[in-house]
Amino acid sequence: MPKAAGWDVDTIMFETFILVITMWGNDGNQWHYIGNQIALQQEMTEEQCLYLVDATMWQASYSNEYYQLRAHCFPADCAGKDECK
Repeated sequence: MPKAAGWDVDTIMFETFILVITMWGNDGNQWHYIGNQIALQQEMTEEQCLYLVDATMWQASYSNEYYQLRAHCFPADCAGKDECK
């Protein structure tokens, strides 16, 4: 088995993340998640995901000020759950 700095590589567990883009609506007072989302099914490290969701990576164009898309990083094992901690 491969070893890395004295560790058994096969037993090291890394938490993986996925990029999720959600849709939000504003009622004039606050933003609410409206239930629509897409999730990239390519698992990655948290660092890679945070790089992708950084606002400088995107150029938004909204014709309706009451709706917006937001990018998030969620642990891959949260897929399909109503809540992720």
